[in-house]
Amino acid sequence: MKTYLFLALTLFSSLSHAATGCEALPGPITHGVLWPQVWQALTDQSNCTQNCHIGANASADLDLSSPIIAIYFLVSQDSSQNNQVKRVIAGDAKRSLFFTKINCADPGVGNRMPPGGHVPTALQALIYDWIEQGAYGENPEDPATRDFFFKDGTESERR
Repeated sequence: MKTYLFLALTLFSSLSHAATGCEALPGPITHGVLWPQVWQALTDQSNCTQNCHIGANASADLDLSSPIIAIYFLVSQDSSQNNQVKRVIAGDAKRSLFFTKINCADPGVGNRMPPGGHVPTALQALIYDWIEQGAYGENPEDPATRDFFFKDGTESERR
């Protein structure tokens, strides 16, 4: 019996994704954030789209080199580091690895990004707002698969 309990606890702990040491993001939510804005901010304020996450050999198999295709590597996609964790869960930034990787000292999977650096708080907030609003912005003729129910729009603060 103890063996089964140990195995169950080990399995459960390996599937969990509990980020810790996350930064608070004060201020009101910016409404209407779409992926092209986020991608441009990533390009302007970090090196994510130009150095590590480009092309066939992109870090963590996450290609952010093009705003047109990058969203499809994110929304509802499993992490290459832990296939039990989604990179972006539309409507839930705090459980989205893409957000926790830049916001939390320990994202629960891998290490904080960028290595040895810090993503500006305003960019973290923009990514949070984009995810919370459904992580939209791809080509409408080829929508990304997402399970998302529109919130009533009364949310005004980041939690």
